Amino acid sequence: MFFFDILYLFRNYESFKDGSIGHSKVFKYSDLLKIINKYKDICTIVPIGLSIEKRKIFKITWGIGKIKILVWSQMHGNETTGTKSMFDIFHFFLMEKNCDLVKFLKKNLTISFIPMLNPDGSEIFQRRNAINIDLNRDAIRLQSPEIQTLFQEIEKSKPNILFNLHDQRSIFNVENKIFNPAILSFLSPSISMKKNIASISRKQSMGIINFIVKELYKILPNIGSIGRFSDELYPTATGDRLQKLGYPCILIESGNYPKDFQKKIIRKYSVLSIFAGIYFISYNKGENLEKNYESYFSIPENKNILLDKIYRKIQIQRNQNKFLVDIGLMNFEKFDFIKNDLFIFSKIVDVGDLSYLFAYEEFFVLGKKFYGKKGESFPEIGNTECFKIL
Repeated sequence: MFFFDILYLFRNYESFKDGSIGHSKVFKYSDLLKIINKYKDICTIVPIGLSIEKRKIFKITWGIGKIKILVWSQMHGNETTGTKSMFDIFHFFLMEKNCDLVKFLKKNLTISFIPMLNPDGSEIFQRRNAINIDLNRDAIRLQSPEIQTLFQEIEKSKPNILFNLHDQRSIFNVENKIFNPAILSFLSPSISMKKNIASISRKQSMGIINFIVKELYKILPNIGSIGRFSDELYPTATGDRLQKLGYPCILIESGNYPKDFQKKIIRKYSVLSIFAGIYFISYNKGENLEKNYESYFSIPENKNILLDKIYRKIQIQRNQNKFLVDIGLMNFEKFDFIKNDLFIFSKIVDVGDLSYLFAYEEFFVLGKKFYGKKGESFPEIGNTECFKIL
């Protein structure tokens, strides 16, 4: 058995990623239709359902092995990193079809990928589907045709392992001691309100995640780390429901890195995490995946203590009274239909003592004065960053 070399893949990522996918965070249904046929010679590509607005939902299948893995992405239409990551992996399979790693995976695995579960939301860079249902909260009623398609496919194919790919907001830090943004976060979804209860399916997904994280620790940058997402039970969430039904489910949240607004660096880490996971499953022949599952709980938890920007110790004034405060801002994205790209702007989300929070950008401006756009001497929550500090 050969050695899985994550360092080699890390160093050579640029040579095998799918370069036809642009750097924009936007990845629309129209983009999917342009790229999908590139892989028709190595994959089987079939439509398996329709969205609210009658866009086709595709399944791409690669490999001939007995162990069946099902991966889906963009159930939230504005979370695109997982889709790009899987196409990078298929591009590696296409370019390196004769290498030992690809042959090994192809022999042992059958990987099915639903690249865009929410094509209507994806086309307009919107989280929810065309009737504003959050697909990740429709796992019991199954009202949306998109989630019906997913559950019908799972019932039909009975996959051994599920990968649920998401993007994570920039608010999560790994622990609360230093600025340490979550590059990736992992979750083995809960099956009960009692967090110490773990079924065999949950133990298996924990074991897979534990291996992935150990591999990722070998390639982490100086800033940023790997986090464990909250395992609070959400009964209507897809992962929680499927794990309860007995399907080991690995949820991967592609996080954030300083100044990586387009998530180019994060995409690389996402690719390697999926590679590590499918290798581990293949290497173990889909058996004893729960080995060392307890180590999952040693992965440090995410903490919601990050802002995009903080101005520290600004002087503000109301009437004749002066105050020394911190001003915290978060970035927001709006899809520009004319430019077909994102417009990013910052809003004030907190004012006061923010010493317990960290930020991707911090400005220490002790005693300098706040001047609003219309001459205001103090900040308003919800205002955009249209102020001066002098």
